[in-house]
Amino acid sequence: MDDLFERWAAYNADKRAGNTIKRYRASFRSLGAFASQRDARSLNSDDLFVWAEHRRDAEGVSPRSINKNDLVAVSSVFQWATGRSGGQILPHNPARGLCLDEPRIVAQRERTFREHEINAILRAASAVAQDHDNITRSAVRRWCPWLAAYSGARIGELTSLARQDVRIEGGTPVMDLRITKTGEPRTVPLHNHLIEQGFLAFVEASMGGPLFYDFKRHKANAETSPAEQQAKAVAKWVRATVNLDPAVDPNHGWRHTFKTRALGAGIEERLRDAITGHRVASVGRRYETPPLSMLSAAMKQFPRYSL
Repeated sequence: MDDLFERWAAYNADKRAGNTIKRYRASFRSLGAFASQRDARSLNSDDLFVWAEHRRDAEGVSPRSINKNDLVAVSSVFQWATGRSGGQILPHNPARGLCLDEPRIVAQRERTFREHEINAILRAASAVAQDHDNITRSAVRRWCPWLAAYSGARIGELTSLARQDVRIEGGTPVMDLRITKTGEPRTVPLHNHLIEQGFLAFVEASMGGPLFYDFKRHKANAETSPAEQQAKAVAKWVRATVNLDPAVDPNHGWRHTFKTRALGAGIEERLRDAITGHRVASVGRRYETPPLSMLSAAMKQFPRYSL
């Protein structure tokens, strides 16, 4: 099992996002442990289904997560192993079509932040004072909620920012989001309110390198990157600081909030998608790359948060 996965990972090192390979590895470790590292060629669909049930019943993983993550990962690797690039190690894909029944989940509320939640999070962020003993911890709390509020970017994309990623292009202050979930980098204009608050001055005063984490504070060989660790730390801090409804995500809620506010401001869909990094729905739209001038105009149209 381990050998099969590592072959797949090596083949896809330049084809799949690093986070995807990491997620798949976690699923394969679980399967390998459950199957006592049996030869992958000996596994059938019944074995995989029993493993999926074990994930659900013994490990407490939700059926939706198992279907979306574990079974997708295993099916992808096994399918590769049936083809020429995978050496045709497997005669067929035993994970094809497998899924667990998912209980119907009734949403408890909308995924966007409500006004009092927006105000509470952003006020808490604005009140963060510089911690000279842990500068990046105070910086990530001070700036990442505001950056997410004015870009809809994933927190992990923001915590990956380095000093050189914030720059001026054609007179427009921008941030280059290089590490993204899709693996496709994008450039996002900075809202004027961020500049007024001193974000560019903060970047200019930084020592160089990552803005929101310090390599010295993280293990070199940790499976979770420093940026991801900081993203999780932001969520934990927001939960501990703000009386946030448990049904809304303290980080991802900004993506929903930004797009909802952008919709209300009349910003067209393709510009909302370009700023947030959402994939477009049609083939024709994929030929269109909104220029920075359009994105900048859209960002000027985005309403300012008034606390």
